[in-house]
Amino acid sequence: MRVTRSWRATAACTALVLGLAACGSGDESDDNDPGSPADGPTGEAGGTYSAELTEPTFLAPASNCYESECSAVLDLINDPLVSTDFESGELVYDGLAEDISANDDQTVWTITLKEDRSFHNGEPVDATSFARAWNYSQDPDNAQSTAGFMSRIEGAGEGPEASGIEVVDAQTLEVTLKSPFSQFGQMLSYAPAFAPIAQACFDDIDACNEQPIGTGPYQMNQPWQHDQQITVEKWADYEGEQPAMADSVEFKMFTTPVAAYRDFQNGGLDVLSLAPEVYLEAKGTLGDAIIEEPTASLTYLGFPIGQEPYGNKQLRQAISLAIDRELIVEQVLNGLAYPSTDIVTPPIPGSRDDACEYCEHDPERAKDLLEESGVDPEGMTLQYYFNADAGHDAWVEAAARQVQETLGFDYELNSTEWAQYLELLDSGDFEGPFRLGWSLDYPSPENYIRPIVGTDGDSNYTGYSNPELDELVTQGDAADSLGEAIDLYQQAGDIALEDMPIIPMWSGGTAIAHSDQVGDVRFDVGEGEIAFGEITVEQ
Repeated sequence: MRVTRSWRATAACTALVLGLAACGSGDESDDNDPGSPADGPTGEAGGTYSAELTEPTFLAPASNCYESECSAVLDLINDPLVSTDFESGELVYDGLAEDISANDDQTVWTITLKEDRSFHNGEPVDATSFARAWNYSQDPDNAQSTAGFMSRIEGAGEGPEASGIEVVDAQTLEVTLKSPFSQFGQMLSYAPAFAPIAQACFDDIDACNEQPIGTGPYQMNQPWQHDQQITVEKWADYEGEQPAMADSVEFKMFTTPVAAYRDFQNGGLDVLSLAPEVYLEAKGTLGDAIIEEPTASLTYLGFPIGQEPYGNKQLRQAISLAIDRELIVEQVLNGLAYPSTDIVTPPIPGSRDDACEYCEHDPERAKDLLEESGVDPEGMTLQYYFNADAGHDAWVEAAARQVQETLGFDYELNSTEWAQYLELLDSGDFEGPFRLGWSLDYPSPENYIRPIVGTDGDSNYTGYSNPELDELVTQGDAADSLGEAIDLYQQAGDIALEDMPIIPMWSGGTAIAHSDQVGDVRFDVGEGEIAFGEITVEQ
């Protein structure tokens, strides 16, 4: 799962979040069921459209893309190995893989590639191109954010080449895992982490970051114009199963959601996700033309539990109980959120509506727990951290004020732009609650529990570690059935919800506005973003 920062759908991704119970497009057709495979686009191919995008962090394959912004681009210029049916969890072979299978104990996986596929520069897409990429990602000297996806592979993190990655022949790759993992095939559907890399790109990663070489229906024929625009164009030689619908897509970058909406109003933008700040205005103008669909995003506040006083469990529980999520949703997010009751969000299998004991608003119990904690708020100022480029300031301040009114802590707000914010989190150089979000990579509770609250999880910025939780997740990985696995993952989640290293805030959906120049606009809950590749341009 990837961390998110934009005002778009993945609320941490704190984008626009809509209550799942009220989600769905205006016509409430079955196509908007997050568990149903979507029908393909119905319009004609051709034309150009523009869409909003916040400045990504990385674009090179086998790099640090672990956010919604870069994946929106990379999902167009790279085909996945495989996709996952969101409802059944079964693999769909619409990408670069012909077949993916495992041995009896699910430790050795064989990936057979389709023949005659190539990169944009003409290089063949073969087993070596995948091994090259995955070895680069897992090599600790390269310090890649996607290395966590490789950590299950035998020998990963020990040197430049992992012993568990073996090229059998040109079209066959064999991967040996350190331990059983029944959902490895589903994990492979996360394209930004498991894409192959062309030799030309590997030879100059920095140049490839500015103008990536991919395998998908779109290519970048011009470099990334930082803080301005990224343009992808239809690749004429594409032979895959997900053809480009538009001739080109122009991703335009904005620093605020209001600026993006004003550009849309002025006809300079065709597709954008609406932030809470502009939703009511847009709804009043566009009405049912706004597309409202569910997401699987999670917005949360995390604690640096290695620092005092945040190592105190009762204090963390008290702060959570002091926050009135429903009031923030109503008055700050304009009713566009669904207060969290679990770390795992709907509609992920295994999500629950009653898992979180400390996610309700209970000021009196919050005060009791603060007293039990022994922490004295007198003269203490809580530092709150969030990224400044995605409309989070209003709700973070609302939460901080509620904690102040209930528990007596003064507060200060600290914000920075996204790239600097990730550096802050990576360095651990923060001294209080921080805002972050999560958008799924593949539909499994494991994809939430392990990365966010598992020991050394890819997005575990809290420093939290609980061996009992880790063991339950490990047991879930090796479970014989999906039901048994979900039960074990839920038990792990219960431990985290008791310890409260993070405060689940809300999950929700997205609201998308589009001009009358485009059609076939929908939100892909499995990818956690708008299905840009399916959008058609009116001819």
